[in-house]
Amino acid sequence: MLAPNFHPTPVPSDPVESGSSYSPDEVPSYGGHGILEILEVIRFLERNGIECCIVGVSALIFYGAGRVRDEWDLCVPDDKVVEAANLLSTGSMAHRVHPVPSIPIPQPFSLSHTYHRFKGNGVHFYFLLVPAYHVHIPYGPFSIQRSLNGIPYPTLPVLLQSFLDMNDDVSLCDCVDGSNVSEEWGTRNLQLDGTNDLKWTQTMNVAAAEAARGRGWMFVHYYPTSTISRQEKWESRVRSKKARLGWTTPESLFDTRFRLKGSPDPWTKKLISS
Repeated sequence: MLAPNFHPTPVPSDPVESGSSYSPDEVPSYGGHGILEILEVIRFLERNGIECCIVGVSALIFYGAGRVRDEWDLCVPDDKVVEAANLLSTGSMAHRVHPVPSIPIPQPFSLSHTYHRFKGNGVHFYFLLVPAYHVHIPYGPFSIQRSLNGIPYPTLPVLLQSFLDMNDDVSLCDCVDGSNVSEEWGTRNLQLDGTNDLKWTQTMNVAAAEAARGRGWMFVHYYPTSTISRQEKWESRVRSKKARLGWTTPESLFDTRFRLKGSPDPWTKKLISS
């Protein structure tokens, strides 16, 4: 089921944005990563019966990719998005976070500009509520792996499968290079027969067009509609790890552009960023 487009009611800008007198935002926990803040949100939703997991850039970081996080993407079941937003806006968490306007312009291959967006009160900490369908994550319940800090992420097979099914080539390569999984690992853990999910692509492109209607946006970023063989895509992206190495990541020292030779899997360590 496709979640409807969500347009949070704009709230006044933070004082720092409006130019009035203000106290600067505090730096989030763990050196600015916001681990404790997102954990508090996750535990609040879980106590209220709403399952969730972290997706997007943060999930790629957890599995070893060299990405930079601006905000957390918190995935919830499609039919729980509005309930989660209401709970965060009016429940006991309202003294810790508040809704803020969504991202003002469309992002490439994303409907993030339609999502509920929240900010920490007095803390430079932001997160979005992402419908599970939009990132092709099956739920009921989510198949998750928790970091050593306790943050839930989709398991690696679920995450990589979603990238194949969405034909998200950039994220697929980042996750392959971060996790350094083998071609054989994919054969054992992924569904590689058939093609990417073109029904999902069509549904998301209809939603992207609807979100843009009447808003005067010059561009609408539609999802790629090409048909790919999941088997061929997997083989190609795993076999080309070395080709993605650069001059700063020589093959004598690196297995992939994100992994030093012999380095442990990132998700087995207590990283400050996850």
